[in-house]
Order: sequence, then C-alpha cells, then structure tokens
Amino acid sequence: MDKISMKHFLILFGAVLLCASLLLWMPPSTIGQALPEYAAQTGEPCSTCHVSPSGGGPRGPRGLAWVASGKPGAVPDLMQSLELLGVKLSVDSAYYTVTDLRVQEAEALNVAPVQSQKLFHWLSGYDGN
Repeated sequence: MDKISMKHFLILFGAVLLCASLLLWMPPSTIGQALPEYAAQTGEPCSTCHVSPSGGGPRGPRGLAWVASGKPGAVPDLMQSLELLGVKLSVDSAYYTVTDLRVQEAEALNVAPVQSQKLFHWLSGYDGN
C-alpha cells in the first residue's frame, strides 16, 4: 500500500474501532421488550397484548390500552381497550343477528367403494386444524 491508501485505511479502521467500542459501552435498550413477567402478572398469554400469537413485536389494541393505563394487574377487554384508546363504536345488533336461519339437512356422502378406503385412511390420519 502506498502512503495515501494506508492513511485512509488507518482512519477507516480507527473509525470502525471507535464505533464498535461505543456500541459495547451503550446500555441495552428496554423499550418494547415483551417480558414473560407481564403474562404472569396479568394471568393472560402474551398473545393477549401482542399481534403475534407467540407474543412479542407490535401490540394490539388490548396491549396498547394496557400500557397506556400504566400496566395494571389486569388487561382490559377489547371494548374497554377501544374506549381507552378513544375509539367510539356504535353497533346495531340487527346488522349481525340472524333471526330467520334455516339450515339445510346434510345429504349422505356417496363415495365409490374404491375411494372409500382412501377417504377412510385420510380422515383417520387427519388430526384437525
């Protein structure tokens, strides 16, 4: 290396070393960390407050309302959470209540004998959703 490129290399190396040492001395951030203690405190699974079913990451309405209310011992239900977050809902039960529902009776499943064994094996191995 000639003198100019060696000088640039040393400056770059020094800058990288300085940044790395600063990162090592910075305290870890605690903002947004999900803690299992919160689940133990509230008696709710992590997915009650978080969008992800396994917990962690962004919070849903219940988690946002829980944090906004100072992390009390219980997580507010969805309607309380929405109210705490300033969401106003007006619900007319006529929009989602079915009053005249007639269920059609199921018909027998007609399967050829050759297919029935395959269907039986498939259904007996099916363990649900």
